[in-house]
Amino acid sequence: MINMKSFDTESKDNGVICHDIAALEEALEMGEVHLVYMKKDGSMREAHGTRAAHLIPHDCLPRGTRSPSPLVLTYYDTDRAAWRCLRRDRLLGFIQSPVFKEKMKEKKEKVTKRNE
Repeated sequence: MINMKSFDTESKDNGVICHDIAALEEALEMGEVHLVYMKKDGSMREAHGTRAAHLIPHDCLPRGTRSPSPLVLTYYDTDRAAWRCLRRDRLLGFIQSPVFKEKMKEKKEKVTKRNE
């Protein structure tokens, strides 16, 4: 069983807890993310995942493309070395690393400058 209190404590040292699915998708594309979600059976699942191609073994990279589901988020589990998915409405939280947070800040600044 996952102790959400320890998840909260860890996040204070390593980044910021976020519950936004759009931010999770961006974080997964940029690197590895520590996430927690509710499984179908009601238990909590803690995982480290990514969708960044440079972090996924070559033989596990997607071979084709398909339309993403509006209900499900797919990610590569770096601990289990396998693809997994979660229902978007079952996300409990994920930790944005300080590096990711800084990259997002830079991205927002660039967009703001373009719009001025």
